[in-house]
Parts: sequence; C-alpha cells; structure tokens
Amino acid sequence: MIQAKKLNKHFNLGSSEENIIFDALNIEIKDGEFVAIIWSSGSGKTTFLNMVAGLISFDGGSLVVNETELFGLNENEKTRFRGQNISFIFQDFHLIDNLSVEENIDLIIDLNKLKRRYSTADILEKVGLGKKAKAYPFNLSWGEQQRVAIARAFVWETPLLLADEPTWNLDEVNSANIMKLIAKLHKESKNTIAMITHDIEIAKQADTIYTLQKNTLKKTNV
Repeated sequence: MIQAKKLNKHFNLGSSEENIIFDALNIEIKDGEFVAIIWSSGSGKTTFLNMVAGLISFDGGSLVVNETELFGLNENEKTRFRGQNISFIFQDFHLIDNLSVEENIDLIIDLNKLKRRYSTADILEKVGLGKKAKAYPFNLSWGEQQRVAIARAFVWETPLLLADEPTWNLDEVNSANIMKLIAKLHKESKNTIAMITHDIEIAKQADTIYTLQKNTLKKTNV
C-alpha cells in the first residue's frame, strides 16, 4: 500500500543552508494493515503524511501509494489521486463550522462522486452521534468533533486512511475511546491505516507498531 525507497526531502532555509528532513527513508506498509508509527515531534511526521497524500513533493527516491508512483505526477493528477484514494483524520478536525455534521460528512463524497461504505446515518450511529446529524461543530465537544472527523474518514470506500496524532487534544478517557472506535471501524472496513503518534499507549491499538530508526521503520515489540 505504501512503499518508500531512498526517499529524500529537504527545505531550503535561505542562502546555502538546508534543513534535511529525510535522507534515504525506507518504509513499507502492507495492504490492510493498521500501522502506528512512533514519531517524535519535529522529526518530519506531518511532512511524511503530506508526501504520501501528494500535498508536497519530495526531492528524490520513490514513493508508491496504492500501486501509484507519486514522483512525476502533476498537481491535477495528485489531486485526482488523493480524492479517490486517501481519507484523513487530522489533529484539529478540519470541520466546516457553517455546515452541519451530516453536511460535513457528505461534502467530500458529493465533490468527488465517491462510492460509499456506509450511509451517513449508519456511520453516525457507529460513532455514537446518531442524534447529532443536524448539529453544527461549534455545538459539539472536542471528542464529538473528532468522532465526526472519524465518520467522515470511514464513510466512503477509501483504501488508505492517514491519521496525524488523532487524539492529541483529547483527555485520557476520550483518547482511549477514540482509538477503540478507530480499531473497530478498521476491522469492519479492512482499509489500510497509517497513524502517526508519539504515545505508545495509543499505538497499542494498532496491529503493528513501528519506530523510525536511521531512516527505516523498525517493528517494535511492546
């Protein structure tokens, strides 16, 4: 599902100075895996997810996602690929305040004419928000807003879900409940999940835990 070989990424800081994010990074995540990657803050985790999603380019190497080599795709091709293959759970939800819960969930499906995995009513029941379809994000708690974001990520038949610290702003109880929900929906959908986290307890909900060591993902036993 995701295979990076000798992936390089750097940012120019001005003059001749460079900030090297990755130097020959190697990663392999298999189809259908729920993978948690333990990645410290400031080490390039969001940059990596953005490269997988085709939101930013890389400087060398190969990055194959769902059998598509991203190197060389133009912006229109990346947008089309992303819209058909990848869903997201963000740190800060990315909900649209002037749209209701059900409208937030339906928007991406309507825009991209995507195939549903669940009806909106069904996915809201699964995430415990069956009575909140007409509510607006500003009327919801942080935990409820994250449940809407999860519903939006699972409602259509995406083969790949990228999750960037999905519980970072939640308390311990809500974090545990959110992770159990993601794990349950993954078992139903059998999609591939690549989740970035710094919390080993959160990572334990995944099928496989990796840490980044010398530009290669190493399986971690816990």
